[in-house]
Amino acid sequence: MEGPLIIAAIVLAMGGLVTAIIVWSLHVEKKRTEGMREFAGALSLEFFDTAPPEVQSKVNRFQLFNSGRGRAMKNVILGQTDAVSLTLFDYQYTTGTGKNARTYMQTVVAMDSERLQLPEFTMRPEHLFDRIGAAIGLQDIDFEDHPSFSSMFVLKGTDEAAIRNFFDIPLLDFFVERTGICFEAAGEMFIYYRASKRQPPDKMRELLEEGYSVYQAFVERVSR
Repeated sequence: MEGPLIIAAIVLAMGGLVTAIIVWSLHVEKKRTEGMREFAGALSLEFFDTAPPEVQSKVNRFQLFNSGRGRAMKNVILGQTDAVSLTLFDYQYTTGTGKNARTYMQTVVAMDSERLQLPEFTMRPEHLFDRIGAAIGLQDIDFEDHPSFSSMFVLKGTDEAAIRNFFDIPLLDFFVERTGICFEAAGEMFIYYRASKRQPPDKMRELLEEGYSVYQAFVERVSR
């Protein structure tokens, strides 16, 4: 009887561990939501537990929001000035199945403004396999006069000429100082985030300021 009892004890212990992990995860998420709600309130910004439909429809044009399954946008913060609309939120999606399933969670800043006229492009950190891909002809827009940027980021888009024209030296210099960022832009709107990284609520102001600095850099580029 010892064998069945040991197995039963192991099963019960594993069940208890799984339950504890679930309870702890729910607690962490609740505290995060409370923290982001407090942050929004301190800045007199609107807060929503989940994304209003009009917010979801605005960002659906970007690749991030068309990847994987189990997509969820939550802890949504909205702000508006005469010049720009701001959306800050947590976003997650899952790829793979079974043991290969992986959930990606990140905090995203989205801004849109009539002052922006951006070419359609995506930008993300460059890795080893990207260099191999570029060697066999996969798209990565590089700049011979700015090797630092070219070695840090994969830049892609349908209108390469427009993208090259838009990314002048001051803008390339600007992004070189911001390691690890992912970026998508089109027309009057862009999104800005670090893949698989959620910003702690007490650091949310830093992310917001960083996103606004990107907006300012784009406005300056449009005016040059």
